[in-house]
Amino acid sequence: MNSSRFENDYASVNYRYIAASNELNARTSQRQQALTIFISFFIGLLAALIAAHNASKDSTAHIEWILLGFPVASASFAFLNFKYELIITNLREYLSELEQLGNAHLYIPSYNTTAKWVIKSNRGRRFHDYACAILIVACNSIGVSAFYVLFPERFNASYWVLLIVFLITLITAAMQWFLPKAGFKVN
Repeated sequence: MNSSRFENDYASVNYRYIAASNELNARTSQRQQALTIFISFFIGLLAALIAAHNASKDSTAHIEWILLGFPVASASFAFLNFKYELIITNLREYLSELEQLGNAHLYIPSYNTTAKWVIKSNRGRRFHDYACAILIVACNSIGVSAFYVLFPERFNASYWVLLIVFLITLITAAMQWFLPKAGFKVN
């Protein structure tokens, strides 16, 4: 960092650190909210499949569009998690830079510059990402299974829809599984 009149202005640094820390907490909460939205959307799609089965006696009704909602929910969930991971990583890099002002990280513990703290934090968040990847696969599998149980006569005829569901499920689950690669690392 360049020398300036703010170099020893620790009050400004403190306010910026608090603001960034609050933003980090908000983004972490938003990741949890994305999980809630995904599960709610999944339950709604499952309910729509069941309702369509109970209400539809018409064999020409296009029920398959409901099935396409599962990969749409999965892709949205994975993209939201990716977005939040990038924001969280950016905020942690910013906090790390603030923690290094005046070489403070050499004298007091630093959550974002000390490898042992970063590694433990990332390890904890990694399990969240793995759980999300497993949920994506499980929810899509349940959706396809429900479609098979409720509409067995249409299952084979829905080859292209099922292929799309399968491919997007694999892509989004892999994206979620490997999301920790985009996470914050110590410089």
